[in-house]
Amino acid sequence: MQKIEHKTFLKNNSLDKKLLLEPIQDKIEIFDRMYALLETVSDCEKGDLLEQLEELDLEILEDIDEEYADKLEFNEIEEALEETPVLENVALKKETLKPANDEAILEELVRMGRVRNIAGSTFRDLGLKSKLGWETFIGKYRVVRTSVFRYRYEVERI
Repeated sequence: MQKIEHKTFLKNNSLDKKLLLEPIQDKIEIFDRMYALLETVSDCEKGDLLEQLEELDLEILEDIDEEYADKLEFNEIEEALEETPVLENVALKKETLKPANDEAILEELVRMGRVRNIAGSTFRDLGLKSKLGWETFIGKYRVVRTSVFRYRYEVERI
């Protein structure tokens, strides 16, 4: 995420977010919480989170514009809303960093310490080609499904 539009706008207009309407304050608080998650999520999930953050940022700008457009000194929201948001190119990074085979993918997960509560979609995003069952052996690793109603797995080294 290049820059946070609503924060820049609030700064340019010398607005304190505590003075905004409560629903806008709530959205800003949600945005801040989501933004803090960027450092903790995997690269696979980062792209989706960045898209959600961009949408929420624009939504906050639109709400501020709706309520305070006539009272603001540096009202440049229209320009910001017309610009298309610039997202980090996470998809290209994933493509270049993908390990060649299933065992290499599992080895990378173990090396990162990401061995519990892994979603089936995460394996697909990483490029795992093996079909996962309740207990699947891939090279020197065993992938065990840990949930009945959800596709959650743990990776163990044999």
